[in-house]
Amino acid sequence: MRFLLSFLMVLSFTHGVFSLPGSLKSQLKGRSFKVERVRRGNDLIHGPTALRKAYEKFSIIPMNLGIDLDDFEPITTNHVAGSKDDTSSADQKGAVSAASVQGDAAFVSPVTIGGQKIVLNFDTGSADFWVMSTLLPEAARQGHTVYNPSISSTYKKMEGATFNISYGDASYAYGGVGTDTVDIGGAVIQNQAIGVPDTVSSAFIEDTTSNGLVGLGFSSLNTVTPKQQKTFFENIADSLQEPIMTATLKADGVGEYEFGILDHDKYQGDIANVSVDSSNGFWQFELGHFAVADGSVQHIKKNPIAIADTGTSLMLLNQEVVDAYYAEVHGAIYASGAGGYVYPCNISLPSLSVAVGSKHLATVPGNLIDFSEVGINKTTGGKVCFGGIQSNQGSSMQILGDVFLKAFFVIFDLRGPSLGIANPK
Repeated sequence: MRFLLSFLMVLSFTHGVFSLPGSLKSQLKGRSFKVERVRRGNDLIHGPTALRKAYEKFSIIPMNLGIDLDDFEPITTNHVAGSKDDTSSADQKGAVSAASVQGDAAFVSPVTIGGQKIVLNFDTGSADFWVMSTLLPEAARQGHTVYNPSISSTYKKMEGATFNISYGDASYAYGGVGTDTVDIGGAVIQNQAIGVPDTVSSAFIEDTTSNGLVGLGFSSLNTVTPKQQKTFFENIADSLQEPIMTATLKADGVGEYEFGILDHDKYQGDIANVSVDSSNGFWQFELGHFAVADGSVQHIKKNPIAIADTGTSLMLLNQEVVDAYYAEVHGAIYASGAGGYVYPCNISLPSLSVAVGSKHLATVPGNLIDFSEVGINKTTGGKVCFGGIQSNQGSSMQILGDVFLKAFFVIFDLRGPSLGIANPK
């Protein structure tokens, strides 16, 4: 009871987080660099598609509950694909332009591998660095910028090594492994292990906004055999001013990843720091309480843990949290055809606050939870939208994807390790 009373005294505010002062001591020993992001095109992703991808990534089996989406007419969205080469040269500070795609459902960045610039997805929920390559069948390469190891003077094949990463039945990549020189934002790692697949799933073939992943989880997740390999983040850490990566994933598509330095101009107020349990390879931490809008703080009874994952679009939370949230959304229903909760688009969504650790209450505003349009109600003629908060279907962990991360300035710190959250400027 004493803990609960103390907890309720923690101040929270919309789009904010309150905490004791965070301390990230600067130990100048190297350099820093950043990967800037700008919106590219008007790509939009269907809410159910984002949910399906999240379930596949973590092998979550969805339950078939609620009404079917046949009660709604679909909304047709014209996808405007951005140019594959829509990047600009790095400036003298090591800044590299990148892109927010699919209506902020994915964040991609240009990476140079063996002198070849290729757009990849930065993913803190996995630890394999792999890229679409010329070893794939020609049909699988259509619409992609692929890596050609044969024209790289620095490529070396790792004899006998393979990787096999699976995000679910419809999402996988496997094949050989090599090493090459990788340049991200002007920071260079030689002999970075790279998966060079000869087989990828249709999900990756169809997603032409990205050409592979830069895994930024912990190397215990790495799938390379016979010997696991370190991630780019782990390899570059010793040459950075500080072994940190910060993420500013703004809803308007303008933001950046920055490695090695804590830029005080990017956030305001205190930093809420929480210890990370890396034993499972994820940026995992305690997430045991929540509140909807101005309601009371409630305890999360089952599996009160979460991971921060830049490679997932949505927030996948325990069913008790999801039910409590949509109980406050007028007209919200679970639509089995969509695989998740939908609601009238003219409704203003409430905020959701979650306790990051035992002291810090972080609030995501309703406008960031409003994810995408999915159809038109045949009865009312009103548009129907898909929520950015959905069920984790009883998974052992909650997943805080970009819907959550866009609300904050987030610090991934290999010391400890720990996670820091602050209000962005």
